[in-house]
Amino acid sequence: MSIKRIFHLLILLAASAMTFAEDYVVEDQGYGFTREELKQLVSHWTAQMQAAAANDVGDRLELINMSLAAKKIAAEASEFTEADDPKLYWEQQFRLRNVNRNFVVNNYMRDIEMPDFTELAEERYKTEKDKYAPLPEQRITSHILFMCAPPECNRREYKSEIEKHLLALQEGADFEEMVEKYSQDPGTKRMGGKFDRWLVKGQFSNVAPAYHEATFKIGSVGEYSPVTESKFGFHIIRLDGIKPKSYRSYEEVRDQIYIDLAKEYRALAAKEFDARYRISEEAQLDSDELDEIFEPYKTALGDPVVSPAMSDAAREQALKDLAAKRNLNLDAITSK
Repeated sequence: MSIKRIFHLLILLAASAMTFAEDYVVEDQGYGFTREELKQLVSHWTAQMQAAAANDVGDRLELINMSLAAKKIAAEASEFTEADDPKLYWEQQFRLRNVNRNFVVNNYMRDIEMPDFTELAEERYKTEKDKYAPLPEQRITSHILFMCAPPECNRREYKSEIEKHLLALQEGADFEEMVEKYSQDPGTKRMGGKFDRWLVKGQFSNVAPAYHEATFKIGSVGEYSPVTESKFGFHIIRLDGIKPKSYRSYEEVRDQIYIDLAKEYRALAAKEFDARYRISEEAQLDSDELDEIFEPYKTALGDPVVSPAMSDAAREQALKDLAAKRNLNLDAITSK
């Protein structure tokens, strides 16, 4: 901000210091901020704005200037009437109505006291274990990888060779010896083929889908998969261990159950609160007036809706759609 601008603002504030209302700390042309209003306003500023106003008088005055200007401009809305522009006037009224509605609802919801969910949460755990606490089956494997990258490697021919190795294993050949002799996966080869990671059923994390699916089709620990093809080549997979499907303890999932119960309770409370304001049995409706209001919006079921509230372009397109649907000339529609 220029020195001239700062000086000008200081003069204006100093000149008005003796004349503004006692409850204002800033006042200009009948508009101002009380001490409490300004404190609340500043509390809603960003940290950067707050620091600037605290450390630099020029920045402080400019921020106050902007805030007071906003208040002056907003005050002009109260002078705008339906006669000025009905559509614009009611758009603003509905916006304000929604703001006030949300304020009341949010204030009500904020003060809702939650009941003790202990018994209900325990019951929810018992009846919905599969939702909150499932631990899927896990399996651990070893494998022999026969790498095969086309076109150098003919996968069709190579697979028949690998099936001979699988048959040998099923007949009792030593798996670790075969790993040492044939496997081309350096990471597992040095551990006798052991794939040192428990695979979780349905979770493919960093494992070829074909390998994962083949693992969970093996019948029993110690048995082998069919020769399984992946992008790396071919695998002979041995199942080494199974952790059956189980459940987490109540203590492990209690917090999530509480969160869901609180959410459900709040939704029910909001619905009950809303019901208080629905049309009551004492309501009176003027059917004739209502029919007249809604008459312009009538349309045959399935017809494109043509509304006076539409923009010109939208209305024109709706009329074209309506004419096409009824197989009429557009003039025949618009003349009605």
